[in-house]
Order: sequence, then C-alpha cells, then structure tokens
Amino acid sequence: MKRSFPARRSARQSARRLRRALELGCALAFGLTVVLSGALARYDAVCRRVCRDTLRLHILANSDTPEDQLLKFTVRDAMLRAITDLTADAASQPAAVSAVEHALPYLQRTAEQAAGGRQPVQVSLETADFPAKDYGDFRLPAGRYTALRVELGQARGHNWFCVLYPALCVGAAGADYGDPDENALVFGEYQIRFALLDSLRALCG
Repeated sequence: MKRSFPARRSARQSARRLRRALELGCALAFGLTVVLSGALARYDAVCRRVCRDTLRLHILANSDTPEDQLLKFTVRDAMLRAITDLTADAASQPAAVSAVEHALPYLQRTAEQAAGGRQPVQVSLETADFPAKDYGDFRLPAGRYTALRVELGQARGHNWFCVLYPALCVGAAGADYGDPDENALVFGEYQIRFALLDSLRALCG
C-alpha cells in the first residue's frame, strides 16, 4: 500500500529539517574549532613571551637532609641580596641577564662564602626547559627559560626556584611584566575569550 501524499511530504520535511540541523551543527563545530584554535594560539604566544621576558633563579641542594636544605636557604638568602643590587636598575630581561652574566665571578664568590666551604658550589647561567610552576601569588607556564643556576655539592636535593626579573621573589614593590597579557597570565587573571560566545551574547542581548 502506497503512502499518502501528506505522509510523503511530512517525511521530506523531516528529512530537510534533519539535514539543516546537521549542517548547522557542523557549521557551529567548525566555527568553535576556529575560535578555539585562535585562542590557544594567542595563549601559546603569551606563554612564549613570558619565557622570553623572565630570568629565573634555580638553586639545587646537595641532598634532602635537613643540613643540606638549610644550607640551600642560606645560600639563597645571600644570592638574593647580591642580585637585588645587580638588577635593580635593569629595564628589561636582556639587561638583567647581562648584569648577572658580567657579575658571575662575584656571584660565585658570594655563594661560596655563604656555603662556608662545606660543599662545592657552581654558579652559571643556563637556558633550559622548566615545568609549569605555581608560586602561590603567581604562576609561570612551562617553557624554555634563562636561569641563574646554583649547584651545591652533588645537586641532588629538592630545588628552589624563583624569578629574578621581574623582581617577583625579592620583594620589589610593583614588580610585574610590561605586557598586560603576560601579567594576566602570570598573576592568574588570564581568560581565553570566546568570540563566538560573545557574538551570541550580542545577538541575544
């Protein structure tokens, strides 16, 4: 028995509605993919700028014994006092790196004096990959950073990390990055904005 004309028309209409719904869904998915790709690309670019504009301090203790960890903090305090004077007038990360590089012999002596001859000390500048790190008041993304590295003894104990430029770990008032996006990322206010959702809000509002 053949279906009636109204039934066939209803079936065609249902098929057209389904096709339109699928087409709309694909278009929305494609648009969201484009927006997310752009947002993530911007986020990655900001992360790279943070890495480029940061000078870190990395102190590696000899071991995890209480004595070795205490010595690590003694050396840390001496290094921070010395570096604060060196980088106080630095207007950029390259300037801070240059100041520290020229003062490496002085910083080596400072660390050795703080260690008091109890352990060998090696002070150097390095460029290395660091994992993401949460310091409580601020966070740094994973990436490749320039760092002042201080190795105590066999350098197998828990490490101590911080940021020399900008002067985030030496108590400098108002220390921050020059770029608003970098500040937002490091200090926890960065938001990836979805242009598609903004457009939908504008249409609905």
